[in-house]
Amino acid sequence: PDFGHYDDFTHTLSDEQLPTNDNDKRIIVIGDLHGMNESLTALLNQISYDTRKDILIHLGDFTTKAPVEDSLTVLSFLERNKILGVRGNNDQKVLEWRAWMDWILSQPGGREWLREVDDHWSDYEPPLEKGNTSAFDSRPPSMKKPDWGNKVPEGWKPLGDHYQVARAMSRSQYNYLLSLPLVLYAPAGHVFFVHAGLLAADPSRIATHPKQPLSHWPSIEQHEDDIRAIREAQELALLSDIPQNQDPWVVLNMRSVSKNGKPTRSNKKGIPYSDLWNKIMNKCSGSHASNTWPGSATRLIGYQESQLAHLPCYASTVVYGHAANRGLDVKRWSIGLDTGCSYGRRLSALVLGAKSFPSGNHTFDFPSEATDRATDSRIKFGHAGEARIISVKCH
Repeated sequence: PDFGHYDDFTHTLSDEQLPTNDNDKRIIVIGDLHGMNESLTALLNQISYDTRKDILIHLGDFTTKAPVEDSLTVLSFLERNKILGVRGNNDQKVLEWRAWMDWILSQPGGREWLREVDDHWSDYEPPLEKGNTSAFDSRPPSMKKPDWGNKVPEGWKPLGDHYQVARAMSRSQYNYLLSLPLVLYAPAGHVFFVHAGLLAADPSRIATHPKQPLSHWPSIEQHEDDIRAIREAQELALLSDIPQNQDPWVVLNMRSVSKNGKPTRSNKKGIPYSDLWNKIMNKCSGSHASNTWPGSATRLIGYQESQLAHLPCYASTVVYGHAANRGLDVKRWSIGLDTGCSYGRRLSALVLGAKSFPSGNHTFDFPSEATDRATDSRIKFGHAGEARIISVKCH
């Protein structure tokens, strides 16, 4: 059975979903929530969130690491208001458990079997820390090992927080989880939203290799003078032509890239993926990368990467969560927003307005002064825009 449900891997946002020229609208992007509903409320109040004008985007991991009721409260808010966002690695596990439960219920005797599982551990209260399930047996004594193994995928441990949220959430909440892609792409803003990360180049090849999407101009001669079409073609190629960006595990879990070029969850081993993203994007210099278009691909072949000053591309931005150990991680072309709210640190949001996109009229202003419970700061965003980071203390 397909428990992963990765059918909607990438969703492209329309100009209406991410308006770049509307002075009355803001785009508010929130980092990992993990059921911290009170902190979410405090942050939305701090930035004067208005459902009629503001567009809210979450970066996944809005469930687990909190009491089940709190996870469901956050999930209910997101589902009820049809909030845009992406799946996180923890949300994915919740989704997979619910898909498994539906599969069990569809089997002959499945409802009774699942009821026996629930009854066997009816008094079990799973600890909140990392879904630790060491306190319960691997299976009910009345169930034979082959029967248990045929029904529960290897490595899955029932009754952790992922299981509990999956068991308790409503059908509409499950459908909301299913509707979330792994990547949100906004061509109007030249920005990607993802839980863990994306790669700007395949690390198994040098940046100038012809199979790298940013080593050459795209083949769209009919749009030669349409810069947005050129940029969109290259940005879509980042998603389709770099194998790692098509791997669900990578976009849900990656924090670093090891020395052998493989993505890893580790915070300590390898190079932060955002460093590699910025290394490539900093070499993008638009139409100035070559005197001719689109023939620069052949001109770049054979150059050593260390000798390469520019790549024939336009830079784009990735906004992500997942890396709580690194905290707020703002670089020129990447913004990491997981500031460890579930660990009692902070909940952060990226606030975009007309000033974030140079083509706007720049009459938009940001919210009022931050209180002593909040911090805010302005950062560069995109080619020539600016944005604001606002955060509140979590309790």
